[in-house]
Order: sequence, then C-alpha cells, then structure tokens
Amino acid sequence: MNNPLDLEESKQADRPGAATGDPHGRLELEYLPWGGETPEGQPLCRVLATCGWVELEYAIMRRGCGMLDQPNRGTIVLSGADRQDLLESMVTQGLSGLSTTSARTSFLTDRKGRVQADLLIAAMEDSILIDVDINQADLVTTILSDHVFTEDVEVRNATSDWYRIGLHGPEAESLLGSFGETPESRLDAASLDIGGIAALAVRRDQVAAPGFDLFLSRSEVRTAWETIRSIGSTRGIRARTVGWYAFNAARIEGGTPFFNIDFASTNLPHESSLIESRVSFTKGCYPGQEIVARMQHLGAPKQALRGLRIHADALPVAGTQVFAAEDETLAEQVGVITSSTISPLSGAAPIAIAMLKKRVVETGSKVRIHAEGIACEAVVCDLDSLVSIGEQS
Repeated sequence: MNNPLDLEESKQADRPGAATGDPHGRLELEYLPWGGETPEGQPLCRVLATCGWVELEYAIMRRGCGMLDQPNRGTIVLSGADRQDLLESMVTQGLSGLSTTSARTSFLTDRKGRVQADLLIAAMEDSILIDVDINQADLVTTILSDHVFTEDVEVRNATSDWYRIGLHGPEAESLLGSFGETPESRLDAASLDIGGIAALAVRRDQVAAPGFDLFLSRSEVRTAWETIRSIGSTRGIRARTVGWYAFNAARIEGGTPFFNIDFASTNLPHESSLIESRVSFTKGCYPGQEIVARMQHLGAPKQALRGLRIHADALPVAGTQVFAAEDETLAEQVGVITSSTISPLSGAAPIAIAMLKKRVVETGSKVRIHAEGIACEAVVCDLDSLVSIGEQS
C-alpha cells in the first residue's frame, strides 16, 4: 500500500511526450471487479487496476521487472496414482513427459468441442496443479470429478490454498535467479526457494518479454512478495508492482489472447488461434476430440482471433464492430474488437485483437472500424506480429 514512487525523483524526471499531472500528491490504488459475483452479490474477486501511474507500471515491464498480483487465478489440485491418466483423457493437450521441470497449456472442451476453460498444467512430486481463471475453477473441478469412477484420483478446488504471482520484464529472469535455477524456455518449470518459501515457477512469455507465473502457498504469498522486492532492491534490479491496465496493454502487444476476454465457452479451439500451443492431434481421446480433429483436417473455422493494426489516431474499444474494407456504408459486419490498446512499442499507434470472420482473416486483409467518431482502416496480422521487430527497434 506504500506510495510506489520516489516523489523527488519523479519531479526531476524528463518525460517528453508523457501525460501531465500533479505528481506531488499520494497516488491512489484503483481496483476492478473480475468476472462473476458471489451469492451475496459481491464481485468474485477484484484485481489491482493501477497503483496510480500506468506509464511507470508499463515501463517497468519493458526495462525491469513488473510484479503482477493475480487474485483472479484459481487452482485445482489432482492427487492419487491415476491423476495424470485421468487428466490425459479429459484435456486437448498430451501430457506425456509432464514433470516437475515442465508444464503444459491446454483446453478443456465439452462434447461439442467448445472450450470450457483455458488451463496451465504443472506437476509437483505427488500432485498436479491446474491454473485456471477463478470463474471456471468450480466448473473444472466438477467436470473432472464427475469423470472419476474407480480411478485413484482426488480432484479438489484448492484456490483457497494456492496463489499466483506474475513476474514480467527483461530483468525477471535475473531476479528469480536469486532463488534458484530459473526456467529458460517456454513452459519450462523449476522449484525455487524464496526465503524459505517453496514456489514453483513456470516460464510464460505473455508480454513480448520474459515472464513467469509463480505457484505459492496463499498463506505465505505476502512474505514471498516482500522478499522478492527486497532482493530486487539489494541487487539493484528494478522491480515495481503493476496493475491490470499496464499488463493488459503489454499482453496485447505480446499477442496473448485471454479466455473470458477475447474468446469464451461459445468458441471452438481453432477460433482462439491457440491451437498449436493447446491441442495435440496425436494423443488419445477426450471430450469433443472428433469435432476438433475434423476441423483440423477437413475444414476451417468460420471465425478466428487475429491482430489488427489500426491506421488512424483513434482507439476502438472492446465490442466495436469490424466491417469489410469495401463496405463504405458499414452494413456488413465481419468481426468484433475483443481487446485494444495504444501500443508504446508501435510508436503510440492503436492495435487490437479481434474475432474476425473467415473471409477477412488472411494476413494483409483490410477492414474498416468506426472509432471515436471517425471511420478507420485497419490491416489484419498474426497475433504474434502485432508489434514487428522493426517497430520495436
């Protein structure tokens, strides 16, 4: 809750082109409700939106290490001798070779092949941890539990026991290296000792920079957080708390779509554009496999998530309709914006993630958007090339 700024330093900073304001007052923390509500009508959880200065929070993920509090993540724990076999029969990703040094990303689909949850699967010595949006934690627990018959498996919603911290930025790896050997490649995992607190780190580069998710005991997460910050300060590594506003801008630049934001339970895996990282076409059966396989080998989805580079000084908000480029009357809708941001890596140009119909998903296709009172042209691109190397440099 401390003021995250050195006020004397901020008054002397030369920040050409930055937003102006009064840096002398105490910055206010701002929170956002996340997802559904409790039976009492309260938000299921709240996430930190900003510590008061989004620019600095974004900048630390590009120059140092941003620390992201993630109360919006749920945890399901599978234990028992048959835990991996059960999970293998339920998810879209193959789990062969899953160990304490590796992790998997996968979908849980229903019998119609539609995505029910987006999962990060990690292994401990005697259990499997599943990271999921907190809004799907109960659902995933129920689905997996309902498929346990004679198997030696216990499925438990352990969100009250486990917590997640995200570390993002070029110095994140160096900072984590203070506590043990860090995962080097995508979905590598490693056990760390954070001042006597056990943590499992999984490499996930979500913001066009190195990134890690830490699985920690909820009862010890505050101590671990303070230890990480303290070690960073001692070693001269820049670390700062970041909120959703800054992280959201960075993850859009990184071309990272989120379940419940960019796609949902109405979508097929192919429509998420995450098929390569979430689905194996050589594994055994799972609910909806026939439909997913047929889409892969015999057809193409009617729509898919794609990136948009917007050629105008206007930012369309989520929910903005997308139209065919030749449609000057804006009558034929061909998609909808799901996420958008002003991209510092693109010279403050607006970029977006959009769910687009098949006819305009090809790279280089042009579409039209109405934003901030003007008609804009946008060009379709791959999610991982929303920000090109040339633009970054």
